Amino acid sequence: MVITDIAPCMKVTKENDMSGVDMYIEIGDHIKITDDKSNIFIGKLSFIEWSKYKEEDDMISLLLDDGNVTSIGVSYIEDIDRL
Repeated sequence: MVITDIAPCMKVTKENDMSGVDMYIEIGDHIKITDDKSNIFIGKLSFIEWSKYKEEDDMISLLLDDGNVTSIGVSYIEDIDRL
C-alpha cells in the first residue's frame, strides 16, 4: 500500500440526552464557533495548537470572514459546526 494523504483534523463529539454524533473538522474547513459568552465566530480553521500538559487549554485559530485572526481555547467553546 502507498500513503496518498495524511490530513490533520480534530474530532468533535456532540451529545444530548438521546444520542451522540462525531464530526471531523480539517484545517481549511469553514466553521462556526459559539463561545461560552454567546459570541459567534465564523471563518476557516487555520491551525490547532495542542497543549503540552493536560491542565493547559488546546487552542483553535480561525481566519475570520472579516479577515481578522482569532484564537479560542477549547474549554470556552459551547458549540461548533462545519458550514
